[in-house]
Formats: sequence, C-alpha cells, structure tokens
Amino acid sequence: MTSAGDLRHRLGFFRRPVVSDGHGNVEGAFPADPEFSCSADVKVRFGGETVLAARLQGQQTATITVRRSVATLAVTTDWRIQDERDGTIWNIRSGPVDPDDGRMWLEFLCQSGVAT
Repeated sequence: MTSAGDLRHRLGFFRRPVVSDGHGNVEGAFPADPEFSCSADVKVRFGGETVLAARLQGQQTATITVRRSVATLAVTTDWRIQDERDGTIWNIRSGPVDPDDGRMWLEFLCQSGVAT
C-alpha cells in the first residue's frame, strides 16, 4: 500500500502537441516544459536487454504511482514522464489504473530505454 512518505520522486508529465508539418504528420516534438509536475513513487520491476540490429539495448520497466487528480487522470499512453532530478525519461505503456479501487492513487506501467 502506498503512503505519502513513498512519494520520493518529482516527475514532470509531458504531452506531445498536435501540429501539422505540411506533409501529413500531425505530431510534434515533446515540449521542454511539462504540462504539470507531481510527486511519485517509482518501483523498478526488472531490467532487460534485447539485441536489436546487432546492438545491445537496455530497458527498464517500472510502475509509477501518483496521487489521483484531474491532471493525472488526463494522462494517456501518448504522454511521457521525466524524472526532474536525474532526467530519466519514461514512456507510458499503460495506465492510469486505480490499483485498489480506493480513488486515491493511480499507477502507470512505464519503460525507459525504448523508443516512444
């Protein structure tokens, strides 16, 4: 069970803007400033290495827990999360999920070291 003392990380949530480049693409680059920031608990689950195009690539999977709010409920898999202290970028794979139906916390399954 998560408590307020477990929220040791400060994370920024970034949403990719929808802009047309004139060639049929409608997604722009992620902005430099986050939509919002909040405290979170990051639990790294396991690491993995895959060989892709004859190169070894490291990946980490984590469950990120945040307080439920209007802002965190709006986050989808099109967004990304960045740790404001160490700069780690987490791509959201699923979420938000209410882990215990208590309407207090939300969890996101995220990966670092992979393409968006």
